[in-house]
Amino acid sequence: MELKESQRFPESSLYAALDLGSTKVVAIVGNALEDNLFEIVSVGVSPTGNFIRNGTIVDVQQAVSAINRALDQVVRVVGRPVKKVVVGFAGGEVVGTDQRVIVALRDREVQLPDIEKVMQEARSMVNRPVSEILHVIPKSYTIDDLAGIPNPIGMVGNRLEASVHVIKGSEMVIANLRRTVERAGLSVLDGDLILHPLASARVVLSEDDKELGVILVDIGGGTTNVAVYVNGAIVGVRVIPLGGINMTRDLAIVRRVSQEDAERIKIQTLSRLSDSGTDDEEPREPLDAPSREVVEIVEARLVEILERVVTCLKEMKVDVQYLQRGVVLTGGVSNMPQMVEIARKVLSPLHVTLGSVDSRIQGVVDRASLPEYSSAVGLLFCARDHWGEMVSEVDPPKHEASLPLPEKKPSGSIWSWIKEII
Repeated sequence: MELKESQRFPESSLYAALDLGSTKVVAIVGNALEDNLFEIVSVGVSPTGNFIRNGTIVDVQQAVSAINRALDQVVRVVGRPVKKVVVGFAGGEVVGTDQRVIVALRDREVQLPDIEKVMQEARSMVNRPVSEILHVIPKSYTIDDLAGIPNPIGMVGNRLEASVHVIKGSEMVIANLRRTVERAGLSVLDGDLILHPLASARVVLSEDDKELGVILVDIGGGTTNVAVYVNGAIVGVRVIPLGGINMTRDLAIVRRVSQEDAERIKIQTLSRLSDSGTDDEEPREPLDAPSREVVEIVEARLVEILERVVTCLKEMKVDVQYLQRGVVLTGGVSNMPQMVEIARKVLSPLHVTLGSVDSRIQGVVDRASLPEYSSAVGLLFCARDHWGEMVSEVDPPKHEASLPLPEKKPSGSIWSWIKEII
């Protein structure tokens, strides 16, 4: 007898995430197999229309409806309601700053409460409301005169000094995001809001990538998300309010057509270009004049987006010689024909490659393995890192089974989240 999904997957192994993008809402449920492997159980997708612009919710009721449509699709497969999720987003102004925090040890070993104290001190040093602080990420530690320590727990010294990166967002954007998700009947705890670039980096980049220096560029529908890592630590994140939607709008203006028609023309033209072959040694069929115009319009906007990435690197004062892994591209726009070739020209001398989540997932992978779902898949890993092992609710009502809330984490579990996100 074939088991239902709710029987085949124990509640203790299922995690759920909600990815709020400018073109679509993605609900995803996965079964945690190993630390770096998920079985994708179900993916639900609902288009956003115009009620999420550049990653920012502008119509709460419409956004709630889209969330519910995406959730309904996964619930039909999983067999029970989804109540607890991590939420990925990229909207509003995002600012990251480095802080240095010193904790007295007095010749004793570093313990987990010391790490928690570092986090709290870093938050208090930022002259912004607590509600705006999204992530507090330790970069490295120094004990007395020994610097560059990735994990100080168990080491002995007189003074612990930490370099911490604090990422802040727009209070208005965050408040509306929480309100929208909660109105959809979901629970979102502190720390459950994850920036898209961090989610994508969690699943697309390896520890070697981060150690050798790398830039993740996730080009989505309404935003381009950038995360930079050097020597294994995050240097900064940026959210650029440009993406595939801007290409469509440019085309709609030039062709004097609706955005819906422009999107259809863009997809059809780029699909024909992709189908004509990817071997550089094999000549392509020449494009007709209308198709060449479409390609020129789209590529012009792509070049602008990549030039904005270059500007971000200059703002972060990142020396390209420390970026040995170069640039890893992901997001829906990374599927464009000639994407890597164009990026190499604009981002020279950096090496450019396409990112992949294939080695991190199994199960329902036809959709989940596409670059446009990288951040959604990464959110599942963030949920596992953040929540630890899931447990069932105490005596849940028999008439309503749901994906469980995480247990109240002991203080020690903070380290599993920290060590994965840095």
